Amino acid sequence: MSINSNKSFFLILIGVCLYSTVIYSQAVESKDTTVSEKKNSLFAVPIAFFSPETDWAFGVTGIYAFRLKKENTTSRPSQLTLGFAYTLNKQVLIYLPYQLFVKNQAYNIYGELGYYLYSYQFFGLGNDTKEENLEIYKVNYPRIRVNALKLLRPNLYGGLRYWMDDFDIREIKEDGILATQPVAGKNGGFLSGAGIVLNYDNRDNIFFPTKGTFIELVSFSNNNYLGSDFDFTKFTLDVSKYFSKNNQVLALNFYSEFTGGTAPFNQLALLGGTKKMRGYIEGRLRDNHQVIFQSEYRFSIYKERFRGVLFGGVGQVANIFADFKINNLKYTYGAGLRILINKKERIHIRLDAGFGKKTNGYYITIGEAF
Repeated sequence: MSINSNKSFFLILIGVCLYSTVIYSQAVESKDTTVSEKKNSLFAVPIAFFSPETDWAFGVTGIYAFRLKKENTTSRPSQLTLGFAYTLNKQVLIYLPYQLFVKNQAYNIYGELGYYLYSYQFFGLGNDTKEENLEIYKVNYPRIRVNALKLLRPNLYGGLRYWMDDFDIREIKEDGILATQPVAGKNGGFLSGAGIVLNYDNRDNIFFPTKGTFIELVSFSNNNYLGSDFDFTKFTLDVSKYFSKNNQVLALNFYSEFTGGTAPFNQLALLGGTKKMRGYIEGRLRDNHQVIFQSEYRFSIYKERFRGVLFGGVGQVANIFADFKINNLKYTYGAGLRILINKKERIHIRLDAGFGKKTNGYYITIGEAF
C-alpha cells in the first residue's frame, strides 16, 4: 500500500503498528522453530493508511509461506499473501497474490486473485501531464492473474499467462478529460488476454535477494476471441541484478513496456507506485510505452532486524518510440527502512519515502520493490 500523507500523527500511528508487528513476528518466529518439520510459516500485519482517494483505511495483510507435500526442504517456498482493507470512503480491497512451486520447482505457478472497489487518480496521457488536470475516477472490478510455467533448463521457466479484469467505471469528473475527450476505456470494459512468458531466476532468495539475476520477458495480447472488449498487444522486459559484499547489497532493475493496438487508458504503461519510480503516484504519467532504470543500495543498521535503503531511478513514458529522449527523463530518489519480520524466509516490512521534481510519495508494504 502507498501512503500519500505528510501528517505527523499518521507517521506516529505507523510507528506504533510497526512496533506491535515486530513483537508479534518474534512470537511467530519462535513458534516456527517448534514446527519446522511442517516447513510452514504464517504471520499477519495490521495496516492503516491515508490517501486523498481513500481517506483513512484499515485492514490486515498476511503471508503464508509453505512447501507443498513431498517438496524438499531446500526448494523455494510457495507463498500466499492475503490482504483486506476498508476505507472511510466505503472502498473495499481484497487481494490474494500467490506463488506455488510444484515438484521441487519443476513448475512455477503465480498470479493474483482480487476484487476492488476503488478510486484512481488520472492526469491525462503523456510524459508531461499537468498537476491541475487531476481527476479521480471510481471503479469496481474482479481480477484474475494466472501464470503457469515449466522448468526448461536450470533456473529457466517458460509457459503461459492469462489475465482478466472486468472494469465497471462508476464515476468520473463531469468536466474532466475522461468525460470530454475520446479516451479509450473511459466507459470501462472487459479485458481478457493471454500470452507467453519466459522467466530466468537464480536469485538466492525471492523475498530479499542478495545475489543472482531475475529476467522476465512477456508477449501478451488481449483479443476479441478471448472475450476482450479491446484489442491490443504488450511486450514487457523486467531485469534485476543483485551484488552482495560485507552484508551490503547493490540491486539494479531495468523495466520496459511497449503497447501496440488500442489499449484502454488504465492498461497503458503506468509510471509510479510502490515498485516503479517511487515518489510518483501510480499512473501519474501513462502512455503506450515506458522505460525505467532503478537502483538500490541496501545496508545493515542493527544486526539482521533493521536495514536501510537508498534508492534512485530515471524513466519516462512515450506515445511513439521517437518520443524517447534523454531530456524527457523523469527522476526519483529516496530512502527507506526495512524491518525483518520473518527470519527464516527473510521477509521484511518496507517503509520508503520517494521524491522527484514537484512530487513525493510515502509507502509501507511487505517485500522489496524489486
